[in-house]
Amino acid sequence: MMAFLNKKQQAPAPNLNTTPRAWVAKALVPFQNQLSQLTRPGETASLAVITDTHYKAGFSATLYGVNGLQHTKEFVADVASQPGVDAYAHLGDLIDGSEAPDMSRQHLQDIVAAMDQNLGKPFYIAKGNHDDNDKFDEHQVARRASFQQNTFADIVFRADYRQPQLQRFSQRHGVAWLDMGPVRFLFINTSDIPYRLNRFGIKQYDVKLNLAVREAQLAEIIQILQMSDDRAIIVCGHGNLLKANHQNGLHYNGPTVHELFRAFNLHAQGHIDNHAKNPDFQITLPFDFTHIRNARITAYVCGHRHIQQTFLDHDIRYLLLNCAAISGRGHQLTTGYNARWDRQYGQPSEYAGYTLVADPANRQLSVLGYGAATPLRQFAMWFPEA
Repeated sequence: MMAFLNKKQQAPAPNLNTTPRAWVAKALVPFQNQLSQLTRPGETASLAVITDTHYKAGFSATLYGVNGLQHTKEFVADVASQPGVDAYAHLGDLIDGSEAPDMSRQHLQDIVAAMDQNLGKPFYIAKGNHDDNDKFDEHQVARRASFQQNTFADIVFRADYRQPQLQRFSQRHGVAWLDMGPVRFLFINTSDIPYRLNRFGIKQYDVKLNLAVREAQLAEIIQILQMSDDRAIIVCGHGNLLKANHQNGLHYNGPTVHELFRAFNLHAQGHIDNHAKNPDFQITLPFDFTHIRNARITAYVCGHRHIQQTFLDHDIRYLLLNCAAISGRGHQLTTGYNARWDRQYGQPSEYAGYTLVADPANRQLSVLGYGAATPLRQFAMWFPEA
């Protein structure tokens, strides 16, 4: 017996050339208008953000595919390029990491090229837990590592660090920062996992299944924080340090990093010793924030969970942003949040993205969303006294 779809149910023809679509530009006009109303050049600090594009070959009307590259190009063309946006970021899971290594490397290069469009604005691209191609390795009989140790860094972090506007102490860990007036955006790497192979070429740690911040990276973060007078700091990474129930959001050292951020806000001095049983993730570091003047970490922004959520832990607001990739109903990996959107190719909920607007004059953080996201959320935000 044959089944027929009515016109409303028919999936649209796939767009495999990934050029920005006119209907998307038109659909984003209300978002652009609201952005222009909330931003004031030289007075506000704004960061456009996309996350979890999960780019892979092929077309799907309801799940990951070439739409990941499409969404990135449209994000840059129709959001990051807007006059009110000062900088823009991709917070990780650029690719799905489920394809042959040559193809996955090309996909990483494609996303970097889509982000690097000479807009005259700095950008940052974070490492996600899918970006080391471990999902592909998991499904091979031999399970050997398909990426080399520095595959992601050579393609993506190199693009980050060649920008003079993006400040950093080194080019080793994926840490960087941007200053816009009294606002500092601090970017960290929550996929900071040792690359170690056994004699069969199999990774000791599957990056997809492990998220962490290690000691060398944290030492650099402490160094940055110790020179952060007169700053309202918004930290951005791929994975959430904590969950809404205040338990560990990473596999290693989420609470440790969060408690360091709290110590910064308290202008405290001390020593981190996390007593980790696994030596790869042990942290033993001193810190001294007693001299810090007029500064605070106000928010932590991330993706990874494919939901939209906010919660407070003491004075730090967590903002979890929804995935850009299509995540429609009926798929095992689709969260309840995305199932409620009933996301489908060719509809405005197909994509999702955001712009954060920090407004010192009104002491407010606005989170503008488009597609499968809340259009506007606003929160009181601490700023340094003039």
